[in-house]
Amino acid sequence: MKKFLRAKFKAVKNREDSPRSDTPERVTNDSVSKHRDEVLNKGRKFKYPFQHSKHRVAITSVVLVVTGLILLGLTTGYQLYKKQSTSDFAYQVTQIIPFPVAKVDGNFTSYESYLFELKPSLYWLEQFGTTDLNSPDGERQIEHYKAVSLDRAMTNTIARALAKENGISVDDKDVDEAVNRVEALGGNLDQVISEAYNYSVKDFRRLKKDALLRLKVAKELDKAAPKRAEKVLAEITAGKTFEDAAKEYSDDLETKQLGGDLGIIEKGKAKLRDEVSGAAFNLEPGQVSGVIETENGDYYIIKVTEKPTATTVKLSVIQIQVKSMDEYLKDYEKDGKVKRYIETKDE
Repeated sequence: MKKFLRAKFKAVKNREDSPRSDTPERVTNDSVSKHRDEVLNKGRKFKYPFQHSKHRVAITSVVLVVTGLILLGLTTGYQLYKKQSTSDFAYQVTQIIPFPVAKVDGNFTSYESYLFELKPSLYWLEQFGTTDLNSPDGERQIEHYKAVSLDRAMTNTIARALAKENGISVDDKDVDEAVNRVEALGGNLDQVISEAYNYSVKDFRRLKKDALLRLKVAKELDKAAPKRAEKVLAEITAGKTFEDAAKEYSDDLETKQLGGDLGIIEKGKAKLRDEVSGAAFNLEPGQVSGVIETENGDYYIIKVTEKPTATTVKLSVIQIQVKSMDEYLKDYEKDGKVKRYIETKDE
């Protein structure tokens, strides 16, 4: 027992004589700096692995997205250029990825714009056509509309390029007026457009804007057409018969060889531009109009030969057409400035 107490006392004494480990360290600039470094080092152990993890996740995500787009592009490209798919899925992809379908005078025509033009024609054939689209005749009809739609998409490209070069534009007011004329025919506009074109109103506005731009560009750039019309009128005024002038100058192929004879038209039911039919009923038999400029850019000279009743007239016409975007496309093709990336067959 004495030995145990002696050893215990010795241990306590030794502990009291040794320096106390819990004695507060004196605070100095060095100790503060050292403590700060220790804290930062501990934090870095968690910070850097987390940053590295975020970096890897970001890289992996980008790689997956790019890979997905490449695979989507390759798959869709095969469907578009090899199979010439016109499916809704193919069209939706072309709205995201700008696949070109042609190049005209250095400007690309998008595949989306071609399918946009083609959609209503295919819809009409499916809904109202009487031919089996899987039959040879049906396939020929589809090929015809493909060729027409591709040409239309390319002429839109030409019109936009020429409009940009010459400061020509179509504003929303012009589009509103065109859409309002359709709405004035009656019925729900959304329903009418959907049933007739398989378009939304937004799509229909785009269609009308493209058409108006083609007409406006053609009219403003063709300075020769109004001069031709005035020349024809001057020759008639100088004594040339209307019939001979029509055979020589008219661009209306249906009446050209008939000396311009259009037959009898009825007021309010004539299949003529409003500007032309309106002028016809203001003329007396034997009278020739001046040059009539129409909204679509063409020019007319008309002659009333008879007035059987108050609401009918017998009419002869001379039509002078402006150079259309279709003619520009033909010119570009002759000059080797057109490259199609798909083949269409129009027999």
